[in-house]
Amino acid sequence: MIFRTIIFFAIMLCCISCEYISGGKKNDGVLNDTIVDFSTVDVSPAFKECERLLDSDKTNCFRANIRQKFTKALQSFNISTHDEINETITVVLVIGNTGKMEISDIYISEVIEEKLPELPQILDSIITQMPNLLPATKRGIPVTTQYELPIEIKTKE
Repeated sequence: MIFRTIIFFAIMLCCISCEYISGGKKNDGVLNDTIVDFSTVDVSPAFKECERLLDSDKTNCFRANIRQKFTKALQSFNISTHDEINETITVVLVIGNTGKMEISDIYISEVIEEKLPELPQILDSIITQMPNLLPATKRGIPVTTQYELPIEIKTKE
């Protein structure tokens, strides 16, 4: 029997972890108008539809939107394999101080590399189609941030 095409990317982007952003302001990180704490930002990046929300809601809106946009984009690709896959990859996204999103790195297993060698190119094309974001800011200055985006890949026979 022919294996079904992939019921590709029932993506559960459980968490968007953030290596460089933790949310709110830290008053003890500022000394004499000099930024001392470079590991946090005052306002996280956001999609335009999240612009008018409060900072914590803006972060949640960003996470929900990026999950939704990635899921929709990945499901539009017709990718198939003859084997069942249940793996998680991690895409490291860099959002520049202009709001442009780029892939910094992709942590992908050997199984995915072997079974879906076109996946990195697909992810790259999805990122190029994403709209520019409102960049993260630190003390009112746009800054570059980095997010790790886990993507669960499940296929069935």
